[in-house]
Amino acid sequence: MRQPWNEFNSKMPWRMELGCYALNKLACGGLVFGLLWMYCYLAEEITGMPVTIAGNSGELTAQLWAYGFALPAALAADVLLDFLPWLRRPEQISLYVVTGFSIFLLLGSWMSPEGAGISWSSGIAGAGITLLYYGGRHWRNREYGVQILLAFLLPLLLWPIGLQ
Repeated sequence: MRQPWNEFNSKMPWRMELGCYALNKLACGGLVFGLLWMYCYLAEEITGMPVTIAGNSGELTAQLWAYGFALPAALAADVLLDFLPWLRRPEQISLYVVTGFSIFLLLGSWMSPEGAGISWSSGIAGAGITLLYYGGRHWRNREYGVQILLAFLLPLLLWPIGLQ
């Protein structure tokens, strides 16, 4: 059976558990967005040219990758983990990798410009990015301050600056 998000209080109401889960996913999304934004910013500063993650004239931004691709991939992996509670840690990690790879490959290929074909690099990057969400599953609920900063404050500060 699945462990509750709050391991310190097993009698937590389900609404609180669901809220902790949502805050955790938003915090992971904020962390992923911040890391992708930093990558784009540093790459643009080093090369002197505007950089997008997929290199397709700005259609795929850090916001879309963090919240449009990685978050649904992590949610899909969580659903699969709930249906397969007997999986051990290496199998859970592989499930996240496969889910992230396939969703990023599918969506990255679908959104790429015509004639670009399948972008394997999108799938590989998606597998790595989705693993950040797996690592976020194991944050303790005592770190609400950090989660709130990552979930709300970091994206609100970086979004207006945005790199296209």
